[in-house]
Formats: sequence, C-alpha cells, structure tokens
Amino acid sequence: MQNWTNEMWQAAGIGLAVGFVLAYVLISLTKGSVKKQTATQNELHKAKEELGRQKQLLEKHFAESADLFKTLAQDYQKIYRHLAKSSEQLLPDSKDKSLFLQSFINSDKSTAVDDENKDNPPKDYTEGSSGLFKNS
Repeated sequence: MQNWTNEMWQAAGIGLAVGFVLAYVLISLTKGSVKKQTATQNELHKAKEELGRQKQLLEKHFAESADLFKTLAQDYQKIYRHLAKSSEQLLPDSKDKSLFLQSFINSDKSTAVDDENKDNPPKDYTEGSSGLFKNS
C-alpha cells in the first residue's frame, strides 16, 4: 500500500466532514417528513377505527329499527283484528259489512289482499289522460 501524504489525509478529512454535514442536513430535512408521515398514518388508522365503529352503530340502529317496525306492524294488525271482531259483535245488523276485510281478520299473514281487487290497478290510476295534457 502506498503511504498517504498530508494532503491526502486532509482531503479525506474534508470529504468526511462534508459527508457528515450533508448527512446531518439530509436527516434533518427528512426527519420532519417522516414524523408527518407517521402522524398521518396514525390519523388514518384512527379514522378507519372510527368509521368501523360508526358502521357497527348504523347496522345496530337499522336492525333495531326493523325489529321495532315489525312489532309495530304486528300491533296494528292486532288492533285491526280487534276492531273488526268488535264491529261484528257490536254491530251485527249493520248494512255495511265491508268495513273490515274478512280475509284479513281470519288470517295471521302480515299482508292480506282483497281477492276482488287483486288483478285491478289501484284506484288512483284513471282511464285516459288527466291534468295538463288532458284532451278537451
């Protein structure tokens, strides 16, 4: 190996010092962005957890709402049947017996359809045009 001269040692020392200075500057510049990136990742993780909790709360809310509506519909059906049976008992000579649908009173189904109107469209549909475009 060759012997190093003073100038070579000085050049190596200066190069090493410049390298340390550049490394320090580079680390100090990227250190802030690494902290920001870590903070952003933590925020993203927290946001995902919060979103998951909100999703679970929404699912629970709608499941409870569906159960409550089901119970409400069953209670309305019980009231309807009660009123229908009471009207038959209290008003046996009534001329208008069609106050309550007999098929609905005797059934335990949630939706009873009147057999007469099963194939007919709803009564809010009219024959022909009406309103603005009605031919006079």
